[in-house]
Amino acid sequence: MARIAPPTSVLLALAVFGASASANLRAQEPRPPAVVPGLGDQPIPVDVEAEQRGDVRELSLADALRLGRMHNPRLQAAALLPERARFDIVAAEATFDPELYASANYGESESPARNQFSPSLSRTSMDAAIGWRQRVVTGALFDLAFRPARFETSGSTAFPDRQFTAEWSASVRQPLLRGGWSDYNLAPVDAARFGLEQARSEFARTVQATLLDIVVGYWELVFARQNYRVVASALAVAEEQLRITDVRIAVRELVERDRIADQAEVARRQEELIAAENAIRSREDGLRSLLFDGTEASMWRVNLRPSSTIEFDADQPLPDLEHSLDRALAERPELRAQRAAIAAAQVALREQERDVLPGLDLVAAFSSDGVRDTFHPAFADASEFDYPDWSIGLEFSLPIGNRARKARRTQARLEVERQQRELQALILQVTSEVRDAVRNLGSLRLSVAASGESVRLAASNLSTEQAKLRVGATTNFEVQRRLQELSEAQQRHLRNQLDHRVAESRLAYVQGLLQAPPATDDPAGGDASRQPR
Repeated sequence: MARIAPPTSVLLALAVFGASASANLRAQEPRPPAVVPGLGDQPIPVDVEAEQRGDVRELSLADALRLGRMHNPRLQAAALLPERARFDIVAAEATFDPELYASANYGESESPARNQFSPSLSRTSMDAAIGWRQRVVTGALFDLAFRPARFETSGSTAFPDRQFTAEWSASVRQPLLRGGWSDYNLAPVDAARFGLEQARSEFARTVQATLLDIVVGYWELVFARQNYRVVASALAVAEEQLRITDVRIAVRELVERDRIADQAEVARRQEELIAAENAIRSREDGLRSLLFDGTEASMWRVNLRPSSTIEFDADQPLPDLEHSLDRALAERPELRAQRAAIAAAQVALREQERDVLPGLDLVAAFSSDGVRDTFHPAFADASEFDYPDWSIGLEFSLPIGNRARKARRTQARLEVERQQRELQALILQVTSEVRDAVRNLGSLRLSVAASGESVRLAASNLSTEQAKLRVGATTNFEVQRRLQELSEAQQRHLRNQLDHRVAESRLAYVQGLLQAPPATDDPAGGDASRQPR
């Protein structure tokens, strides 16, 4: 079927009408929404409310990291773990502390008369002991004691009826096989030290995980604030489009039902704006819970206003993968903790291997005593070693079968092997995480560039579609569709920028290098890490 060309007069009329409509509506021409970097002038309700109260807190990312590092309650609790582990070392070393001991006894006894040659007897005794004992790192136990005593007997023909004794004694027991020598007896101390290293590494891991949460929370708040401006800009364009439609209805270019689509678009954008405002308040609460310890109720009223920009230098070179892997394998707290766990398991294995050996102890003893009818001569005899006694010997023991100790030794060997395999698995995990982090950083950098171009093209498409609408070459639906495309492109661009910022910190995290910057004062002269009061 052949096409019929419109008459020339009709074309001229349409051209004149288009020029007239363009002249009449030029003043109402809506500007396309600004791209993401130009959205900073849109007021945010939470900011307006805070400015009326005066509770505004400008916060850079470095300030947030410092604030969270000092006041986060989870970190405050985790900081106690290394302190507790340090006292495990003190308790293990206390095994070798000297001990002072003493005792005192008093007794009386009566025996009945049996015959005229064995009359009834009454006996009174008092004795005491004071001594010092200490175990040394070789496993030897030293004991030095002084034991005085007084005995009094009545009813006996024995002479004398009162007697005093004094005794100095010293003994030592040194294990030669099982339980002997410093490597065995210092094992609990070594295990406690490795436990302290594990606690410190776990605390460092908790610190870095919390700091990464703060980074994510900070940029999520930045995204929520910028997204609010994107949605508000889209709402402004939708309202402007509705106003133009009303003008065209007034001049009878459109009919009343043509307003419905624009009204629906405005209502949808208003709904999105409400959700965007709620997202800001939710992100603020999440960040507050990471930065403050909750001791002050005023923390929930502080308006956290991020000052760090989400944009980044796209010309900065990407980190080297091999260097990042080397740093991660040397610095990751999880790897340090696992190496300490292996060392602790090896210490336990050393103990169990020694426990399997037979018991063979060298035992030596020396004593000097005195017996007199008064105390001082007895004490002098004992102190001058006039009547010394000494002995030396070996004691041997061997459990038949020794199955319990052998079973514990096998368990200790298996635990060492298990911990070593855990380390290998952890190295693989760390390597994978570093590779993913470096790869994602490069990918996100390309995504940011691509989404930025998408924003520019979407804004151009919207402007073109609006120009076409002014001459009647398109419909309101197409304009709304272009507006939706621009809004989605802006949100994708913001999300890519956020993900890139988080990826930078995640790369530092997987290398074990994420730390809070040193404390500094804020530009106003106050402490940037202070809590709200």
